[in-house]
Amino acid sequence: MSMRNTNDPQHWRDRAAKMRELARTMTDTETAILMNDLAADYEKLAERAEIRTKGKKPRSNGESR
Repeated sequence: MSMRNTNDPQHWRDRAAKMRELARTMTDTETAILMNDLAADYEKLAERAEIRTKGKKPRSNGESR
């Protein structure tokens, strides 16, 4: 993966969307849950990429970063 993708929030959001799409096709519930968890992690990566590229502060949602 190139550094360009690492800092591109849309890259991570696209990956999250693809993971959710795949999760919907899973017949095994545990696998679908895991894939949705991975999608949530991709969303977190997107937020961090936004912070790096735009200098935004992270959203406060009670989670430590």
